Amino acid sequence: MKILFQVAAIMVLVIIISCNNSDDFCLSNQQSVQASFYSSITLNDSTVSGVTITAIGSVAEDDTIYNSEVVSESFLPLSMMNDTSRFLIQILNQRDTVSFVHSKELSFISEECGFIFKFELDTVLHSNISFIDSVSIEYPSIVYNESTENVKIYLY
Repeated sequence: MKILFQVAAIMVLVIIISCNNSDDFCLSNQQSVQASFYSSITLNDSTVSGVTITAIGSVAEDDTIYNSEVVSESFLPLSMMNDTSRFLIQILNQRDTVSFVHSKELSFISEECGFIFKFELDTVLHSNISFIDSVSIEYPSIVYNESTENVKIYLY
């Protein structure tokens, strides 16, 4: 009976350990700018259809982050190599760009996660060719595992 209890206890322990997926915590959007879309007329948050966002340059090797999606907020990864991260935002057939100028500092998170960069937004530059009216930094710190709106993008 004692052996059966020990085997059952070990099995429960193995199941609990296997369900502890700290990788999800470690790989969350901690190094991404959370940017939300707003109407420049009503100042209300907006859901936009047909949004494609592509990283330009060294951020993600010209990677498409969103492809013709319906979005109200976006998570845009910052460059760990450069102090500027650029993105092409396309809504239907119109295009504008947004550039984030940022600083970074290496920070220890935990034994499981190791080190990450902490980012601080300094400046946001944007083209206003098509649909971007203005961009404002609401919360400049990109804090580990925190879901806070960093930037508001106001659309015409």
